[in-house]
Amino acid sequence: MLNDDQRIMDKIEKLHGELMAGTLGDRLVELAACWAIILLITRIFLWWPRERKGGVFGTFLPRLNGGKRIFWRDLHAVPAFWLSLGIAFLILTGLPWSGFWGDQFQKLATDAGIGYPAAVWGGEKPESTIPSKDVADVPWAAEQRPVPQSKDERVSPISIDKVVAIADARHVHPGYNVYYPEGPKGVYTVSVFPDKSKDEATLFLDQYSGKVLDDYRFADYGPIAKIIATGITLHKGTEFGLPNQIAGLIICLGIVGISITGLVMWWKRKPSNKLGTPPLPKNFKLVKGVGVLVIALGILFPLVGLSLVIVWLLDWLIIKRIPMVKQWVG
Repeated sequence: MLNDDQRIMDKIEKLHGELMAGTLGDRLVELAACWAIILLITRIFLWWPRERKGGVFGTFLPRLNGGKRIFWRDLHAVPAFWLSLGIAFLILTGLPWSGFWGDQFQKLATDAGIGYPAAVWGGEKPESTIPSKDVADVPWAAEQRPVPQSKDERVSPISIDKVVAIADARHVHPGYNVYYPEGPKGVYTVSVFPDKSKDEATLFLDQYSGKVLDDYRFADYGPIAKIIATGITLHKGTEFGLPNQIAGLIICLGIVGISITGLVMWWKRKPSNKLGTPPLPKNFKLVKGVGVLVIALGILFPLVGLSLVIVWLLDWLIIKRIPMVKQWVG
């Protein structure tokens, strides 16, 4: 029998979420996702038709007979426009899993009472301040929820068969996991990640009496938690089955195509032996508008803001002061 961390899907999930590089990989994935949102917004800002002749071609449909440069430009911009909402949806539904922005957003939602309501406990109010995510792998909406404690330590703990029987009696969706108590005051935790968000469940059981201290379901979630939970199952392609997965596949293939056409355009445009950074556009008002937008997004996504500061320092301290580097960049 394989442990969860030895299964191929677990390795794929770690590659997808953190590049198999732990916290550093998680931050890099989050940074790339946040910058992808900025690229989408600024790309639509630049794409938006401004006195362009030719009707729908070049805007909503590619021009296939306008020369190689126009061909590659339209092959990049037009699909990006049509897929922009889907790409943004995949990014935004993935960000709540991220280790920095997602964690801060989760705490904010919890503190505001829109993650989970404060009074949905099935038993006494929990005595610990340990969040559920520290003792078990639970749904997003339950991760910040405090873990209750077992009471009577004078009797033997109940068996795992008893825990399973209680979970089945409570109609927990099949495929759930059971986590053993940690220490004499610990609890049994039952959690499930079903295909449909409405079937999510997190239960805490007193390890001695079997009393259900908390039974936390989708119906108990706050409004933001319900949106996030449904977004996660849509992101994973399980909420609506095969149509959901096909839509996700089309968007992912589109991202690959957009990336390739963008690389081709840069390669064709850049001078030999240079990075080919574009010069400052003449329409400086447009640049100011984009700059203000990027700064605002840098505040909303702190890792983006940090990366902007680092790039600015590199530009000011190195690129502008070393002629060879400045020439190569330009």
